[in-house]
Amino acid sequence: MKISVQEETSHSSEKMNPISFDFSTGNKLFVNRHTNEVRLFDKNNEIQLSINITSNGLSVSMNAKELSIHAEELLSLSSRRINIAATDQLNICTEGHLVQKVEKDSLTEVGGTNKLLAQVQKITATLGNVEIKANDDVRLDGERVKLNCE
Repeated sequence: MKISVQEETSHSSEKMNPISFDFSTGNKLFVNRHTNEVRLFDKNNEIQLSINITSNGLSVSMNAKELSIHAEELLSLSSRRINIAATDQLNICTEGHLVQKVEKDSLTEVGGTNKLLAQVQKITATLGNVEIKANDDVRLDGERVKLNCE
C-alpha cells in the first residue's frame, strides 16, 4: 500500500486536502478531515464504501459484489425502518423456530401463488372474524370437513 499524505497548513479560509491511500488492487481510500468523509473507490473510480461523520451520527453506504456477515452467537438489527429488497430471490432459513411478532397490521402481497406447507395448519382469530374471500370458487378438501366442532 502506497501512502501519500497531502496536507497543507491552512488558514481558516483554505480547505484541507484529503489523505489518500492507494492499494495494489487499484482501489483508493480518501479521508477528508475537513468534510468528515471517508471514501473507498474501486479501480474504476466507483464508490464502494462511503462514511460520513455528521453531528447527527454516522452515515454508512456500501456497494459490494458480495457482503457476508457472520455472528457466532447473535446478530441484531435495530432501526425505525428496515427495507430488504432482492431482484431475484429472498431466502430466510432456520434449523430452529421462526417467530414473527407484529404489533399492528400485517400485509403479504404475492403476485403468483402463495403456499403454506406444514404438518398442521392453525388459524385463530382471537377477536373478530376469520374472513375468506375468493374471486372464484372456495374449495375445502380433506378426509372430513367439520363445521362448528371443537
